[in-house]
Amino acid sequence: MHTSIQLTDIYTSEAGAVYQCDRRNRLIIDFAGELTVLKVDAFLRLKTAVESIDLVEMAGSTSRASDFEIISVCGCDKCYVLTLPQLYAFKELLAQAKFALDLNSMLHECLYTQMA
Repeated sequence: MHTSIQLTDIYTSEAGAVYQCDRRNRLIIDFAGELTVLKVDAFLRLKTAVESIDLVEMAGSTSRASDFEIISVCGCDKCYVLTLPQLYAFKELLAQAKFALDLNSMLHECLYTQMA
C-alpha cells in the first residue's frame, strides 16, 4: 500500500523552504540541505529562539564563541549549529513562513466566517 503525503509550500527562499503537511499536522523545514519535521508549537519555539539571537552583537563581537550559535528547542530533534550568515537566512525563512501561516489563517477565518 502506497500513501503519498501532500505538502503545501508555505514559504520558499534561496536559503530553504517551509512546507505544511495537513495529514500529519506538521511543518517541514528544508534548510542547509536537511529536513526537520516539527509540530506547530515546536516551530514557534524555534522561531522565538532564533529571533532572540542578537545578530548585530554577534557580528560585532571578536570572540571566537560568537562565530556560530547553537540552537536547540524542546520538541525538535535537531540541534542547529549556524554561522552568522546562516542565522540571518534562517531567521528570515522562519519569519516569512510564520507570516504566511498567519495570513493564511486570517484569510481562512474571514472566508469561512462570511460563508457561515
